[in-house]
Amino acid sequence: MPKSLTTSEPNILRPEDFDPPLKRKEPSLPGYWTLKEIATELNISFRRVGYDITGYPQKNIEPSLKAFKVGPIFLVSDENALEYIKRYRERKKS
Repeated sequence: MPKSLTTSEPNILRPEDFDPPLKRKEPSLPGYWTLKEIATELNISFRRVGYDITGYPQKNIEPSLKAFKVGPIFLVSDENALEYIKRYRERKKS
């Protein structure tokens, strides 16, 4: 996360900082987001979020989201998920 120019502490995104507010009220696993939760939040396909984690060379999609693979599912930390959601929303506004 980038640091603020006025303080030495990094800027931390919180769910309350989003406008419009996030749809997810209760996490299925505290501290982490699943691919399905991120896809639902952004109204995109589950597969698209998966490609942003693993990459897809045939379509020239580079990995842009860090996640942990736990068995058959990927878990994204709150910090990374909120940053990804913010970037995606900003990209859609442009």
